[in-house]
Amino acid sequence: MDVLRLFGAVVCVRHAARRGSATAICDATLAFLLAMRAAGGAVLLWVATRLSFASVFVHHSLPISPENVFSSGHLFYRRLLLDAQSASLYAGANGHLFKLWAYNINDTTTDNLYAHAELSVSRADADECRQNGHEECVNGVRLMFLKEGRQTLLVCSSNAMKPQLRELDAVTLRERSSPENVIGVCSPDPNLNTTATLVEWGNPDDIPAIYSGIRTGLSLDNHLIYRPPLVLNNKEVHSSMRTVYTDSKWLNEPQFVSSLSIGSYVYFFLREVAVEHENCGRVVYSRVARLCKKDVGGKNVLRQVWTSFVKARLNCSISSQFPLYFDQIQSVQRVDGRMDTLFYATLTTADVAFGGSAVCVFSLNAINQLFDQGMFAEQITTGSSWTTTPPESVPPHRPGTCVANSAAITDGELHFAKSHLLMAEAVSAGPPLLTLAQELFTHIAVDVLPSVNVIFVYSHNTRKIFKLSHWEGAVGSESQLLASYELEASQSAFAIALLPTEFLYVSDAKSVSQYLLSQCQLYITCVQCAVDPYCSWSSARSLCFRRKTAHSSAVGWVNAGPGETPKCMGNVRRNSIRAYPGETPKCMGNVRRNSIRAYPGDALHLSCEVDSPSWSFNGNRLIASPQKPFTTMGGLVLLNVSGAESGVYECSFNGEPLVVYEVEVDEAECTQPTSLAQFQSIYREWCKKLANYKDSVSKWQLWYDRNAHCPRKQISDGYNEISVD
Repeated sequence: MDVLRLFGAVVCVRHAARRGSATAICDATLAFLLAMRAAGGAVLLWVATRLSFASVFVHHSLPISPENVFSSGHLFYRRLLLDAQSASLYAGANGHLFKLWAYNINDTTTDNLYAHAELSVSRADADECRQNGHEECVNGVRLMFLKEGRQTLLVCSSNAMKPQLRELDAVTLRERSSPENVIGVCSPDPNLNTTATLVEWGNPDDIPAIYSGIRTGLSLDNHLIYRPPLVLNNKEVHSSMRTVYTDSKWLNEPQFVSSLSIGSYVYFFLREVAVEHENCGRVVYSRVARLCKKDVGGKNVLRQVWTSFVKARLNCSISSQFPLYFDQIQSVQRVDGRMDTLFYATLTTADVAFGGSAVCVFSLNAINQLFDQGMFAEQITTGSSWTTTPPESVPPHRPGTCVANSAAITDGELHFAKSHLLMAEAVSAGPPLLTLAQELFTHIAVDVLPSVNVIFVYSHNTRKIFKLSHWEGAVGSESQLLASYELEASQSAFAIALLPTEFLYVSDAKSVSQYLLSQCQLYITCVQCAVDPYCSWSSARSLCFRRKTAHSSAVGWVNAGPGETPKCMGNVRRNSIRAYPGETPKCMGNVRRNSIRAYPGDALHLSCEVDSPSWSFNGNRLIASPQKPFTTMGGLVLLNVSGAESGVYECSFNGEPLVVYEVEVDEAECTQPTSLAQFQSIYREWCKKLANYKDSVSKWQLWYDRNAHCPRKQISDGYNEISVD
C-alpha cells in the first residue's frame, strides 16, 4: 500500500510540474515526501531534501538565441572537433564533413575559412548493408583527430557498417590517401557508447596508434579496449592488444564515455555492471581504467592481452548517514593544471526521475595514487564475496606498473595481474559541484580562465545549459551556479564544443548552433552580472556588459573575482531583485517581500538562491531540522505546517537581507479554498485520504488480531488458489 501511495504522489508532483504552478508543485511534493516517509522513512526524505529543488522551484532559466546557425540539411551532426589555434570547427555528419570558421560558423563563402568533403558509400556496400537488415547504411562520421601538428585530420566513418579510416588535409579537407577499411577503431552503429583516442607518442617504437573502447563481433557482444597492430613501413611490428572479452571481470557490459592519453598511460572512463556487487544484485558503477602505452602483452600468459590493465570505481556522491550515489558517468572534460590534471564529469543516478544528476571533479593525482599504492580486490572462488588482497600477497611486479618490456614479466606475476584488475577502494571526487533533481546531464565543456574554471553542462531531457564557476578557495574547492539557459533547439544535442572565452557550439540532427559564452545582456541586476567571470556591471547605465580588463580598475564598473562579494550598493534595479548563488545585494529598501497563505499540513518551499545563507524566523535564527530542512540551493522547506509556523521568515547573507516571507497558516476549518491561489494547496484532500487510509489500516489490523487463531483458508480468484493468512 505504501508503494501505491508513493506512486500516486509521484504522479501528482509530475502533473503539478506540467501545470507550472509553484504552489501546486509544492503541495504535491509534500504528498510525495509524506509517502516517502511512510515507504522508507528517513532515507528517501533525505534524498528529496538533499537534491536541489532548483529544477522545480527555484532557478528560472533564461532563453537564449544562437549568434549563428549552420545547416546543410538533416544530416545528423554527431561529432564536433574544435581547433582553437586555427579557429576551425569540424562538424562530422552523415555522408559529409564540414570545416567551419569558429567565429562565424555560418560564413561559408570564404575558401580558407570553410571547407566541405562528401563521404560517399559505394553502391555495392550500400546494397549489402540493406540486405543484412541494417538501417544505418550511410557513411557517418564517428571519430575525428588532428595529427602531425594539426596539419592532418584523421577521420573514422561508418561506411555502411564497414568502417573506414582516412586522412584529410586539415585546411582543405582533400584526401591525402585512399580510405582504409578498419576493425575495432570506430563503431558502425551510431547508438553504441564507444570511445577512442589517438596516441602519437609513447607507444612501442613510437608508432602512432588509436586506442579504442569498442564492441566487435557479428552481434556486437565482444566488449574490448583495443589497440590495432602497430605497422611501420607496411610491416606489422607489434601485434594487436586487447582486454579479455570472455571474462566479465575485465569489462562487464561497459558503456564507454571517454579515453585520454596522459604521460605513459591511456585512461578510459566508463560505466559497467559491477562484478563485485553481483552477489547482491545488478548495479552499475562508474569506472576509470588505466593501461600502459608500452604494453605488448605477456610471453606465455596474457599474450596479446594488456598486462597493465587496472580499474577502479569512481565515487561521486552526497555524503551523509545515507549517501546518495551518482553511479552512471555520462561525460568527461579534461583540464590540465600546473600541479594536477582535473577531470570534470557529469554523472546521474540510475533513475533520473527519482534522483538526478551531478557534476563532480576527479583528480589525476588521486587516480594514479590509488593505482600505484592502493589495495587490490579479489574473489577467491566463483560466487564468493570480494575481499581486499593482503599487501604481502602482491608480487614484486605490481599490476598496473609500466615496464620497458612486458613480455619479460614472469608467468606467476601475470597470473596474479590477470585476477587482480580491480582496486578495493574507490576514487573519491569530494562534494559535487552541482546536483539537480530530474535533470539528465549528458555533455560537459570547461572554459579555463586565469583564476576560475567556467563549466557548461547540457541536460538531455530539458535541453538546458547550466553555467557554473569552480575555483580553489581559502578552505578548498568552491563552486557557484551562475545561470541556466533554455536553448531554442527542438531536438536533443549530439555534441557540444567550446572556443575559449568566446563561444559554445551545440549540434543536433538538423544543425550546428553557436552561442555566446557570456550572455551578459540577460542579467538584470548588478550582483547577477558581477559574479559572472565574463561580465561587468555599468553603474552609470545600470546594464551588464562583456567584461574587459580595464573594468577591474575603472570607475563606474562593478565586477567580482571568484568568491568575492560584488560591491553593488545602489546598483540594483528596483523591483527586479533576484538572489542568485553568492549574490549579496546591499539595498534594504528593495528586499523582496512575499506573502504566503497556507493551510495546516501544507508543505512550503521558501527559495533563496544563495550558497549557505542564514534563515531567521520572527527575528530568531533558524537551524535545520527534519521539520524545517534546508536545500542545497539555499532554500528552506516547511513540512506539515501548523499555526506555529505563522510569522516572518527572512533569508540573509553576510548580514544583508535578501528576501522576506510573511507566512500565515489558516487554522480555520479545513474547507474548500475559494481562490485559485488557495486552491493550489491540495493537501487538504490528501489529508483526508491519508486519514481514511489510516482508519482502514486500523480496521484491518483489528480484524486480523481477532481472527489470528483461525485456520488458514484457500479461496480462488478464478485462475489460482490464494492463501489467506
